[in-house]
Amino acid sequence: MIAQTINDAQKHWGWYMALGIALILVGFMAISSDFVATLATVIFFGWLVFIGGIFQITGAFFTRGAGNIILMLLIGLLDVVIGLVLIRNPVAGALSITLLLAILFVFGGIFRFVSALWMKFPNYGWAAFSGFITFVLGVLLWNQWPTSALWFIGFAVGINFIFAGVSWSSLAWKLKSA
Repeated sequence: MIAQTINDAQKHWGWYMALGIALILVGFMAISSDFVATLATVIFFGWLVFIGGIFQITGAFFTRGAGNIILMLLIGLLDVVIGLVLIRNPVAGALSITLLLAILFVFGGIFRFVSALWMKFPNYGWAAFSGFITFVLGVLLWNQWPTSALWFIGFAVGINFIFAGVSWSSLAWKLKSA
């Protein structure tokens, strides 16, 4: 069964390559238009939160005996309100999200760095280095805030697309040569 799946994948390696190239191109487009990509990402995230809130509120009415309906309604209402705020004012959403990410990176980086040095598990140096880089990224974001909010999310999305595209393209080359 696995061999059949691999054979099928080998036959369609060109589609994987096309996907990889498309993702790389979208990634470069997102990086070159980082402000637009940031706004689009925040608006999309706002819609996801809004729709999730609607489902949460709807679900509260169908689960009356399962728990606290008031709490479920309040959480759903909070999701709807936050979703609407992100949709209607994506710049404010980007400001908030970027500041929260900067705080997460600073304190998460410190925690990872100190934990790696404290526990000294095998290859702990890489975890310590990762924590240090995360900390530095957080400090840079925080120091450049609010300006960093206008480009960081779009830049990060673009980088993610590029890495995903490289991964798919690498898989395609492996399948073609196998």
